[in-house]
Amino acid sequence: MELKTCQAVRVATHRALEARERLLQEYPAWSSWRQQAHALKAKVMARLPDYLDLLAKRVQEWGGQVLWAKDAAEARAHILAVAKRHGAKKVVKSKSMTTEEIKLNPALQDAGLTVTETDLGEFLIQLAGQPPSHLTAPALHLDRYQIGSLLKEHLGLSCPPDPRALTSAASQYLRPCYAQADLGITGINFAAAEDGILIMIENEGNLRQSACRPPVHLALMGLEKLLPTLPDVEVCLRLLPASATGQRLTALVHFLKGIKSGPRGDQVFYLVILDNGRRRLAAHPDLQEGLFCLRCGACLNICPIFQLGSAHLYQRVYPGAIGILLANYLAPLGDISDLCTQCGACGDICPVAIDLPEKILTVRRQSSLFRRVRALSRLAGGILARPARYRLLDATLRRWSARLAASCPAAFGDFALSPESFHQQMRHFGRPLNGTIDPVHTPDHESGGGRGVIRRSGDNKAGKGLPKELPFSSTNLVPSLELLRERLQTVNGVLLQAADSSELACLLAQGTTSPLWLEDHPWLRAAAPILTAQGVGVCFPESEWAPEADTVVTIALGAVPELGAVLAPAGGSPNSWLPFQARRHIVIVPHDQAGLTLSQALKRTAEAETPLITWLTGPTRTADIEKALLLGAQGPAEMKVVIYSP
Repeated sequence: MELKTCQAVRVATHRALEARERLLQEYPAWSSWRQQAHALKAKVMARLPDYLDLLAKRVQEWGGQVLWAKDAAEARAHILAVAKRHGAKKVVKSKSMTTEEIKLNPALQDAGLTVTETDLGEFLIQLAGQPPSHLTAPALHLDRYQIGSLLKEHLGLSCPPDPRALTSAASQYLRPCYAQADLGITGINFAAAEDGILIMIENEGNLRQSACRPPVHLALMGLEKLLPTLPDVEVCLRLLPASATGQRLTALVHFLKGIKSGPRGDQVFYLVILDNGRRRLAAHPDLQEGLFCLRCGACLNICPIFQLGSAHLYQRVYPGAIGILLANYLAPLGDISDLCTQCGACGDICPVAIDLPEKILTVRRQSSLFRRVRALSRLAGGILARPARYRLLDATLRRWSARLAASCPAAFGDFALSPESFHQQMRHFGRPLNGTIDPVHTPDHESGGGRGVIRRSGDNKAGKGLPKELPFSSTNLVPSLELLRERLQTVNGVLLQAADSSELACLLAQGTTSPLWLEDHPWLRAAAPILTAQGVGVCFPESEWAPEADTVVTIALGAVPELGAVLAPAGGSPNSWLPFQARRHIVIVPHDQAGLTLSQALKRTAEAETPLITWLTGPTRTADIEKALLLGAQGPAEMKVVIYSP
């Protein structure tokens, strides 16, 4: 890999690490959350068949169809059969490493389908004809000049080498693809087995469009994405965004638990659950923790080997430390355990407390790459463990060493042993011939009373230097509107308040130059005549599917001040997709639901009678081009939250 590309990878990974470290200063319970997530994953592995069957049952109960794939070939066959059954010609895909794992795109293209990757990073590497270079940032290795060349060469788009201009050009190209698609394919981040709820997280807004606009939605998930219940998702929602991108929460978190309505009627939904070696890995007592991985990419960011060549160095979909664990189980099978320095940093940073260094050593013990080294070490160990045997061979080894060095100094000169061992020199001369004895004494308070302290790699938690850890509790934080305002402001969101229909109408009219699309709700029906009297046009979707809108107003279930998130349900109307393609999104939050904790928000999400709920934390955003953060990626660039207490 070119030096310039290596530098781009190093800069991008260091930025991600810095964002993570800044956020962790506010999380004194980080280590406790890591252990909690580890225990949850272990619980799932202990009852994996039961949880899988339960998830399938729950998804089928709300109208989804579940397909099981034992390997990549069967998964591809299922997806091609779905496309053929529904006459699909055009496919839009959100970012999914699992689809990369099964090599889905070539299979769809060979069958005559047009496939468009809609995540900005994935779209760019699709144009380049390259595999992803990172789990969360596929185009990490490309700079703005290379991206500009790709857009010009493949799309005929000429734009300056500026991240904002490049992002805008790519987004405008992708915009019509969603409405034209017959099939939308997404991944799954978590699946709550007992509740039958599928959770998908993103920042750009493309996943929401891919999941809602086409008449068919297919989600592919590796069977390790399971969690027992929706409340269990809480700790993972804290760990994953923080570890991946240094965010409290991604811009959008989608909770799917029913059949969605789309522009062409009710959608058809398929869930493909993939094995592809995962059950075999789950059965390995020493390595099954490889399935605990959240795919955050933190172990890649910290890895000195990854920074030399990104994922392309490993020639695997899953690179880095976690890739070494998966390489012998997930196709293409192979041993990449030599791509590790054993520095131990990956174990310290893993959000699920996987002891990656120790697991990599386990892989190396089984590796054919180190067979000769292991044989030599066992032989040396057998000699050194028995002093009599060592003393017997010592003189012979030293003579042969001297002869080799003399006969071929270029090859063996540096390996010549001294004529006498350290102990022989001490016995004859009272000191070694090449130096003096200078023992280093460590003060008791540093060494634990004179005894050496061995620290396991997992003991040096990522939150080093933080206050004493606190047990996780949603009551540790006091919700407030001021906190909600602060969180929204960090991502250019705006918090407002209204006490009656007149105040609400005035807030909605501010900065509006085009008709407002309003969700059909009594609050907005009451404000509509006031808006009309002020000369502001209003539209209610009702039975007609709305065209693209500049400003959309919807009603939320509540807000989580700690995260700066609002809970936006999607009913059987354009609300399932229209707000996520508008320039501006205004969300009305009931005053008495504006101070939810994270656990309360999950409960409200589970109880709400709507097939899809999205948690919003400000405008959509992307950092796929040189890690430059840009708002309004493929969705609203402005978001206003109005706390309403009529």
